[in-house]
Amino acid sequence: MKKLDPANQLLLAQLADGRFHSGEELGEMLSLSRASISKRMAELRRLGLDVFSVKGKGYRLPYPISLLDESRLKASIGENLQVWSEVGSTNDLLKDAASLTSGDVVLAECQTAGRGRRGQTWVSPFGAHLYFSLFWQLDSRHAALQGLSLVTGVAVAKAINDWLGDAVRLKWPNDLYHNGRKLGGILVEMVGQANGPVNIIIGVGLNVAMPPESASRIDQPWVDLQQIYGQQVDRTELANKVISALHEALALFADKGLAAFVDDWNRLDCFWGQAVVLKNEKSQQVGICRGIEGDGALLLEAGGQVTRIYGGELSMRSHDNVLG
Repeated sequence: MKKLDPANQLLLAQLADGRFHSGEELGEMLSLSRASISKRMAELRRLGLDVFSVKGKGYRLPYPISLLDESRLKASIGENLQVWSEVGSTNDLLKDAASLTSGDVVLAECQTAGRGRRGQTWVSPFGAHLYFSLFWQLDSRHAALQGLSLVTGVAVAKAINDWLGDAVRLKWPNDLYHNGRKLGGILVEMVGQANGPVNIIIGVGLNVAMPPESASRIDQPWVDLQQIYGQQVDRTELANKVISALHEALALFADKGLAAFVDDWNRLDCFWGQAVVLKNEKSQQVGICRGIEGDGALLLEAGGQVTRIYGGELSMRSHDNVLG
């Protein structure tokens, strides 16, 4: 894990507007020579930032970026929060921590080993999206990770919809979608002992402003918040809204369980009432999606019968013609 040194942080803050800045201007601001500025630009490029230079104009990024502001986040969420420039995986960073308290959260400008479900790589370019992990401890009676994934999805989707407009939907069990394209994902992991209090790490990845060079690495339909809402999104405010919503949802889940979230989940279900195929490596099931029940089971209707589906290894896709 890494943090930018103060000079590079200031340098990047100047470049974040996507405009040209001359080496002379940047050097005066940081009391550095133009040669030192050039060296620091190379350091920023090693983070994956496409910093380019034009003689007579200076340096710039190809597009504006919204950097995370740790001081703003701590002012609104609390001191048990850290922002890193580069990590392997925010989930793994929390796993390796010596001690944790409910609500501890780490965010990163980029991940080099971000993970989705089933071990898939989560594309995590610098300053482009939102990547964070939250630690929470639950009483053992609410230890079902399936239910917790659903709760987390509801909290994240509602936080975005309440702030930016009603556009985000959920795909069982824990993906965020917009018009058939994936916006984000949630990875819930249990750590420590299964008996007694249950320690949970919740990883959230949200596409905010996908760089063109990163888009080519994604093998499924995707969308980002900038496309959905047609505006640059303040990543710090997004993090504030989503993390605050998770705190509230997890407290409610600990008190009331999944039942308190079923109606919201079904309202946000992007496949409710549609023909779908549920697949795993060995078989597939076809039917009409009827949302979830209070234990987190997905309801699949076929031939007048409703089957309850469990298990996070299933994938689901629309299948418009499967029922004729």
